[in-house]
Amino acid sequence: MWDGGKFTKYQQGEYTFTIRQFAPFKAIKVLGDLQKIISPALSGALSGLKKTPEADTNNFLSLAPILSDALEKLAYSLDGDKLQNAMEILLDKNYVSVEVVTKNGTKNFTQLDEGLINEIFTGRTFDLLALMVEVFRINFMDFSKLSSIPSGVREVFGEIKSPFREN
Repeated sequence: MWDGGKFTKYQQGEYTFTIRQFAPFKAIKVLGDLQKIISPALSGALSGLKKTPEADTNNFLSLAPILSDALEKLAYSLDGDKLQNAMEILLDKNYVSVEVVTKNGTKNFTQLDEGLINEIFTGRTFDLLALMVEVFRINFMDFSKLSSIPSGVREVFGEIKSPFREN
C-alpha cells in the first residue's frame, strides 16, 4: 500500500483531522466518480453565469442566480445514495484520521471509520459535508503544480478555485 502523500491538519470545532493526499490512481478514480456529482452543479452555475455575466463575486445577491441554478441542477441529479457514495470515497479511513483522547488521557490520531463518523457527526451533517469539501479541496484544488498545461487553463482553474478559498 502507498504510504506517501502530504498530510494536512484540519481543525473543525473541538476535533483535529489529518487528511493525506490520495495516491495518484486513487485520485483519478475518486475524481472520475465525483465528476458525475459535480458536473451538473458546474453546468447549472455556468448557465446562471450566462444569465448574469456581470455578476460581482464579492456580492452575494449578485451571485444568487448562479448559485440558484447550480443548486437546482444538483437537486435533480443528486440523491442520498450518490451523496453517501461521495462520503465513502472521500472519507476513506486510509486517508483521513481524527485526533482522539485515549483512556489514559493521551491524544492519538486514529483512522476515521464509520463508528467515529457516527460518534462525531451525529446531528452535525453540515460539518460532515464541510469535512468532505476539505478532503476534496486538499486533493483536487491545488493548481499550483499544473506546470505542463497552458497558463490560460491554469487561470480558469484558479477562478474555479476562488469560491472554495473564500469559504
